[in-house]
Amino acid sequence: MEMGYADREYFREGGGRPPSRLAGAPVVKWLLIVNLGVFLLGLLLDLRGAFEAVGCFTVEKGILGFQIWRFITFQFLHGDFGHLFFNSIAIYFFGAFVEQQLRSRAFLAFYLLCGGAGALGYAVLVSSNSSYSDVGVVGASGGIFGILAMAALIAPDMRVQLLFPPVTLTMRLLAIIILAWGVFVVLSGGRNAGGEAGHLGGALAGFLMWKIPMLRQFLQNLARSRGGPSRKRGGFGIRITKEKKSYTRKLGPRIKDRGGEDVDVDRILDKINDHGLQSLTEEERKFLSDSGNK
Repeated sequence: MEMGYADREYFREGGGRPPSRLAGAPVVKWLLIVNLGVFLLGLLLDLRGAFEAVGCFTVEKGILGFQIWRFITFQFLHGDFGHLFFNSIAIYFFGAFVEQQLRSRAFLAFYLLCGGAGALGYAVLVSSNSSYSDVGVVGASGGIFGILAMAALIAPDMRVQLLFPPVTLTMRLLAIIILAWGVFVVLSGGRNAGGEAGHLGGALAGFLMWKIPMLRQFLQNLARSRGGPSRKRGGFGIRITKEKKSYTRKLGPRIKDRGGEDVDVDRILDKINDHGLQSLTEEERKFLSDSGNK
């Protein structure tokens, strides 16, 4: 018998079908709505130029001019529909997973901070190399690359099916390929080097916020803060509502139900439910990863 995480009793509600990808991810839902709304408003009312004049990030205005709101506002502006579309796809697929792990308050802070770090990455490149003009930067990519870095750290062996090209990669390998391309473009002075520098800045922030204990504790404190439905709280991890049984979407590979090993998997997943993902020991993480690959 083959059993996935989502098939287990405490991940179901009365045997119903799995929830949508956005279940338990209200911040991702609103990010998608706000990004689309701002884009359509600018397009239909011919306000794109005005929005960029007020919200686009440049070194001259955002840093030298102390217009610090630009560290946030540029993340909700997009150059064209293709820019918006692909960023929305990334937020939808990867953002929902990370939000379900960090919980919504922590995820929102994490996303915006990674986006701001992306602006700093752009600023470092422009300020350190006179061949790059300060044309400005817009888009959600800094936050998205922070999400990709976090997803690769949380679930490195999670398999991702790409649309173009149609291949399956682990989350770790996907992150390595994307980041390696960004480094290559920046070092070679290729087209959109400023944008790629922003991507790398966001990814670095995501990495550091998971690896540096003080920053990780900051996110954990946000995750424990009150607000929203009453939940069991311990830190990061799968959430359980008390109002009604909640199920989470499938988070990882499928596991074969084989007696004793399955009991161990149940114990580990119960521990995640009660105390958060960060409560697992290295041995438990490895066991869960190895079980999922069998």
